[in-house]
Amino acid sequence: MSSIKNAEKTKENGGEGKWMEQFPAKNPNPVIRVKTDGTILYANRAADPLMKSWDVEVGEKLPEIPKSLVRKVSGRERAEELELKVGGRVYLLTFYYDPEEKAANIYGFDISSRVQREEETKKQHIRLEKALWNNLRIMETMVDTIPAPVYYKNKEGKYLGCNRLFADKIIGLPEEKVIGFKLTELKTKIPPATAREYQQLDMELLREGGKHVYETIITDLDGETRNFQISRAVYRDETEDFAILVGVLLDISELKMIEKALRDNLQFQETLLDAIPTPVFYKDMEGNYLGCNELFARRILAIPKESIVGHSMRYFEDKVPGEFADVYEKYDHKLLRESESQHYEAKVRCPKNGEIRDFLITKALYFDTAGKRAGIVGIMQDITERKKSEEILQKSEERYLLAAEQTGQLIYDYDIEADRNDWAGAIEKLTGYSVEEFQKFNMDGWAGHIHPEDRERAVQAHYDSFKTDTQYNEEYRFMRKDGSYFYAEDRGITLKDRSGRIYRILGVIKDITERKAAEEALEKTGKIRKREIHHRIKNNLQVISSLLELQAEKFDDEEVLEAFRESQNRVASMAIIHEELYGSKDKDMLTLDFSAYLRKLTADLLNSYALKSDNVRLELDVEEIFIGMDTAIPLGTIINELVSNSLKHAFTPEKSGEIRISFLRTENYENGRKNSKNSDNENGDNAESEGQSGFVLIVSDSGEGFPEEIDFRNTDSLGLQLVNTLVNQIGGTITLKKGRGTEFSIRFREPEK
Repeated sequence: MSSIKNAEKTKENGGEGKWMEQFPAKNPNPVIRVKTDGTILYANRAADPLMKSWDVEVGEKLPEIPKSLVRKVSGRERAEELELKVGGRVYLLTFYYDPEEKAANIYGFDISSRVQREEETKKQHIRLEKALWNNLRIMETMVDTIPAPVYYKNKEGKYLGCNRLFADKIIGLPEEKVIGFKLTELKTKIPPATAREYQQLDMELLREGGKHVYETIITDLDGETRNFQISRAVYRDETEDFAILVGVLLDISELKMIEKALRDNLQFQETLLDAIPTPVFYKDMEGNYLGCNELFARRILAIPKESIVGHSMRYFEDKVPGEFADVYEKYDHKLLRESESQHYEAKVRCPKNGEIRDFLITKALYFDTAGKRAGIVGIMQDITERKKSEEILQKSEERYLLAAEQTGQLIYDYDIEADRNDWAGAIEKLTGYSVEEFQKFNMDGWAGHIHPEDRERAVQAHYDSFKTDTQYNEEYRFMRKDGSYFYAEDRGITLKDRSGRIYRILGVIKDITERKAAEEALEKTGKIRKREIHHRIKNNLQVISSLLELQAEKFDDEEVLEAFRESQNRVASMAIIHEELYGSKDKDMLTLDFSAYLRKLTADLLNSYALKSDNVRLELDVEEIFIGMDTAIPLGTIINELVSNSLKHAFTPEKSGEIRISFLRTENYENGRKNSKNSDNENGDNAESEGQSGFVLIVSDSGEGFPEEIDFRNTDSLGLQLVNTLVNQIGGTITLKKGRGTEFSIRFREPEK
C-alpha cells in the first residue's frame, strides 16, 4: 500500500515515471488500480487477460459488475471478492479501498488448480450423495413394491419402519405413526392378546437371533380372514449392540386354495382317467408305472391299480407274455431315443379270459415344468372289431375294383393340394399303360391325353367344379398309349373339408365307345330301341339295388346298413325314371309324367323305411307335368333325399305326422298362395324372372323341425350336400322354412330346347 501512495505522490509532483517504477509492475499476479468511478488508473502485465476479457484499457471504465464492487468497497474498510473465469483459468479478485488515495486496488490470484480440486471433490461428494440417496430410494421403493407386508424393528421391539402394505392392511395407521412404537403401544384393530403374542414372538427372536418361519391366520382391516406365512430374521453387528429384526408377511391364502385345488384336481384326474373308455397309463423314464385308469388295470393286467404303480411291465410276466412285453419295450426305447409320438398296432392278451385282441397304441413323452422329459403316457384303443370290419371292407373294395376293372372303368382320386391322382380299375385294358406308368399322371398328364378338340371343354369342366362345388359329367376322346382314341365318359364329385374348402375330386372314367356307336346306330334304327335301352337301364339299376341289398346282409352295424339303404333308394329313384320313360306317353321318350313318377317313388320310400300307414301320412298335391330326363333324374334324387330325411328324423315312434309334397307350375302356385298364410319365400327368388314358366317343388313335414344350429347349405350330411348340388345342377333355388315342422321350397325352370 505504501508503494502505491508514494507512486501517487510522485505523480502529483510531476514524477509519473518514478511512480510507475515503484508500483508492482512485475508482480506475477494481476494488479489493477481504479478510481471510485471505475476508471482504470493502472494495470500490470499479469492483468492483461482480465483487461481483455473486460474489453477495456487503462483510462477506460470497468464493466458494470467489477465497477459495482468498486463502488461497494469505496469508503469502507471491508473488502469484496469476485471469482472470474478467464479462458481456462479462474481468478479470485479481491477489491480493497485506499481512503487516503480515494482509489480501489484489485488484486488477483490464480486459483484454477484449487477450484479444479474443489470441483472434483464437490462432484465426488455429489456422486456419493446421489448414490446414497438413490440406494435409499431404491430400498424404500423395493420395500414398498414388495407384494407382501414388510416391517423391521430395533432390539427394543420398536418399529424402525415398514412398507405401505403393512401400514395400510395390517396396522391401519400411517407409517410415521408406526415408527418408534411397539405393536402393543399402537391403537389398532388387532386384538390386544394377539398383539402381545406377536410382540412376544418378535422379542424372543431378537434375544435368540437367527431365523424363524411360521404360519398364522390374520384378519385384515377389510375384515377378511387370510392365511399368512411370516418369515422373520435378526441381524446383529459384531458387538451385538445393534440388532434389527425384519419380518415379511406372505399371503398364502391363494396358495392354500391352490393346494386344495391340486388335491381336488388329482381326484378329478383319477375320476377322469377312469371315465375314459380306453386303457390309459403313464410311466417314468425307467419304465415304471406311475398310474393308470381302471380299465387298464382291469382289462390289460387284471389287478388293482395300486398294485401296478411302481412296477415295470416285466414285473407282470405272469400276466403279459414275454413276446408281447418285448414289443412294448422296443417301442418305449424308440420313443425315448427319437422323441417322436408313436402310433402302432400290437397284440394284447387279456388275462381275464385269455383272449388276444388287436390294439392301436398311441404313446408320447410328457415333460415336467422345467421342460425336462419326465416319462411316457400311452392310450390303448381296442380295434379288434374295426380290424374285422376293415377285412370285410377290403374284400368289398377288392370286389368293387374287380368289378370296375371287368366293366372297363377307371377310378380316380385327385388330391387338389398335392396335384396327385390315385388311379385304379381297368388301367392297362383301357389305356394301354401299365399301372406304374399311369400312376404318374397328374392333372396335366391327364389333360395332355385328351383330344385337342375336346381338351378345353373337358379341362374347364373340372376347374369349374373346383370353384362351384358342382358335379360334372363330360364326354371326350382320350388317347391310349398307342395313339388311338376311345370315347370316355368322365363323372365326378368334389369333397370339402370342415372349413368348406374343396380338397378332393372323386370320379369314374368309363369307356363309352360302344355306347357312342350304339347311339349313332340308335339314331339310324329309330326310337322299339330307345324304349329297350330304358328297359335295360332300369333292369341294370334294379340289379345294382339287389347287389347292394345282398351286400348289406353281411353287416350288423346300423350306420352301415343305413348307408346301404340310402344307396338303394338313390338307385331306385333313377330306376323308376327309366321305368316311367319306358312306358311314357311321349313317343320320343324324351319326357315323362312326373306326377306318376312321384307317386311310385314315395310309395317305395315308405315301404323301404317300413313305416306303418297310420304313423306317417303322405299327402301329394301334384299336377300332370311332363319334364325331360335331364331334369327328372336330379329332381327325383332331390325328393328321395328330402323325404328320406323326414322319414328318418322328423318323427318319433310314438308320434304320428304328415309329409306333404307339392309339385306345381309357378303360375298355379302363385295364384294358390295368395290365400295362404304359410307361403312366404325367404329370399324372394323368382324362377320365372326372365319371363319363362317355371315349377315349384315343396317338401314339408309336421315333425320335430329342422335343428336351428345347422346350416343346411353347409353341413356334413351327404344327403343335404347332394340336394344343394343337384338344385344348382338344374339351375334352381332352394329355401328352408323352419318352425313347426320343416319345409323345403325349390324353384326351377326347364332348360330351353
